[in-house]
Amino acid sequence: PGPRRSLARTLRLIAGEKVPLRVLVSDFAVRTEQAIRSALIVFFVTFYMGAPQWASGLFLLQFVFGIAAGPIWMRIGRRFGKHRTAIAGELVQVVINLGLLLVTPDRFPLLLALTVAQGFAQGSGNLMLRAMVADIADKHRLETGENRTALFFSAFSLSEKAGTALAVGIALPLVAWAGFDPKLARNAPEALEALLWTFALGPALAHLVSAAAIRGFTLGETEHHHIRQALELRDHAAQPAE
Repeated sequence: PGPRRSLARTLRLIAGEKVPLRVLVSDFAVRTEQAIRSALIVFFVTFYMGAPQWASGLFLLQFVFGIAAGPIWMRIGRRFGKHRTAIAGELVQVVINLGLLLVTPDRFPLLLALTVAQGFAQGSGNLMLRAMVADIADKHRLETGENRTALFFSAFSLSEKAGTALAVGIALPLVAWAGFDPKLARNAPEALEALLWTFALGPALAHLVSAAAIRGFTLGETEHHHIRQALELRDHAAQPAE
């Protein structure tokens, strides 16, 4: 147990750590993207695609494939490195979301394929970014002797809530400003077009920000392996002799 810190000092600590701050920004962007998609997918499928019977099904399908892809992303991360895998996953999702601009009401199979692809890809950021935070916490403990793993992960919880609030606070008013109204049986073509662009371009930009935030991440797999070895040696030396 260490001394309790004030909120201001805790925030200064997080803001002063450039590496975890960049990962935090990346996670904030990922959460913003996911919240935009979650807020608009039912409206998009129901009103733009004209397939309300598929609205909840596609939402569920995306998450099912996201869970199934978890072990796949973990294997990729072990082979190519966490931050490279995270960047690749974010860029793949940029392409997937831009692909939504090609979707029209008569191209439902394309939407179905992009939803499955989105499900497979979404686990990259969720898993890799948290694994990167754990590595950062190990490095911080080796350098300072203080275990701040819980602090770094609690900051992730904050970024998740902030990203969700930002997405809902921007996406829904934006499509409403463009004329979209879910209470209407038929919306104007311009309003539906705005719904499409918000649904596709908003997440694409968020994923691009996420990839840019962790570009140049310096804590690689080899360095972390050495950090873990040093921590194990230090912890072993600190144990009282029997």
